[in-house]
Amino acid sequence: MMGFLVRKTKRQRIHNVCFRNENNEEINDFFSFDWETEFAAEKKLKLKNGKEAHFTVFKEVNQAYSENTDQLDRNVFNLHICPAIHLTNLLPMAVQCSIDNIEEINLKPSEINLITSGHRHSTLTFTIPSYANIKWISEPIDLNVEGKGDRNEHLVIFHNRTSANSPTILKMVLRVDTFHESYRLLLYSPFWILNRTQLNLEFQIENNITFIEAVETPCLVCPEKFEIEEKRKGQLRLYIAGQRDNAATWSEKFSLDVIKSTGITSCKVPNDRIYMICVDIVTSSFGLTKIITFSPSVVIMNKSTIEIEIVEIVSDKEQDKWGPVNTEQVIPFWPHNIQDGLMRVRYTNNRVTSHPFVMNDKHRTLLRMDDEERPAIYVEVIATDFDGVRVIFGDYKIGDAPILLVNCLKDDSLAFCQVHDTQTQVLPPQHYVYYTWFNPLKSRELSVFCGENKIELELS
Repeated sequence: MMGFLVRKTKRQRIHNVCFRNENNEEINDFFSFDWETEFAAEKKLKLKNGKEAHFTVFKEVNQAYSENTDQLDRNVFNLHICPAIHLTNLLPMAVQCSIDNIEEINLKPSEINLITSGHRHSTLTFTIPSYANIKWISEPIDLNVEGKGDRNEHLVIFHNRTSANSPTILKMVLRVDTFHESYRLLLYSPFWILNRTQLNLEFQIENNITFIEAVETPCLVCPEKFEIEEKRKGQLRLYIAGQRDNAATWSEKFSLDVIKSTGITSCKVPNDRIYMICVDIVTSSFGLTKIITFSPSVVIMNKSTIEIEIVEIVSDKEQDKWGPVNTEQVIPFWPHNIQDGLMRVRYTNNRVTSHPFVMNDKHRTLLRMDDEERPAIYVEVIATDFDGVRVIFGDYKIGDAPILLVNCLKDDSLAFCQVHDTQTQVLPPQHYVYYTWFNPLKSRELSVFCGENKIELELS
């Protein structure tokens, strides 16, 4: 770290700027700045190790009051002395930067580095030590060359240095802003893609297709025309080895020109099965990157204390094998028919199975289970048009049952059952019972019998 020491010469308008290192030792070099005639300047000085340090000096002029008056009739000069380059890493991984092949700096994600070894005409070379288990090295970027667009942005092209046989390239963007005549460099990717589907996907933007692997780390995407943001759209499809570029397999195009958006898109595979995928788009906190998250439209969450298995039912037929869901586990679920399909759940240890229940409509209920230790399991279905379906299972707790039936009669028992059900239960006098529907798909009406009397209660 350096300190500054400003010395005024005999000419009132000339200032010499000297430097001290972190041990408060003065460096035997200085530069001068004429604060009356100069507005901004690039300066350099020689360090003890023989290297040069580059700075920018920027003059800011403000009006000030004369002493003991209310007249703004004087100027005050603020001198801003800054390193020539400020470099910020806005990527989710560590980056190395070589400056004029002289000095190399390391930047962690979101880290900023104040660079004096480079200047506004330097050449930078970036290295990503590990992304997708590959080492990447960029082509040199000459800061003396004007970038594209109003933002003065450079396309940074990285080449695969791990495998010489792979022609793969990686693209990023280096934005060059100027503040007080120093360069503020921002290395970023226009899109981060997060794949939470557990399926391999392909993402298409401007006819450029990117393979999105089912991994936790984000996939970085930079379109060819990165400087153009308006009317940009994306498409999605499931990755199938050897798949031809069939337009029918791609989803409908969805807009990427949003600050925040959540919706659902559909991808069709060759066997006519349709996968519904949630697309969530948010703008990063620093404003340059869109973070796109792909997630399943149906998610199963097991918040109970027992392992369970689930299966889709269509026309009384199981569509797949029973899928296990461990305690506290969250898994994606890909139904064959989200409109008409039903779901069943069973305990893994004894295969006790529930009746089918609706999985595409918002509701909560208690499912009867023919098990003495766990006679019921709680299920809640949260469904929205834009955020998909969440099916949540939990342990039964007192009060979860939809009906509390109390027999206030002194001498007579009551018999009751769900309408059209053949299995009746008896409630003795002066007793109560928590009750849930035997079949959650049938009418939610309760038949109550007392001797020869019968009444039907609609409780939907």
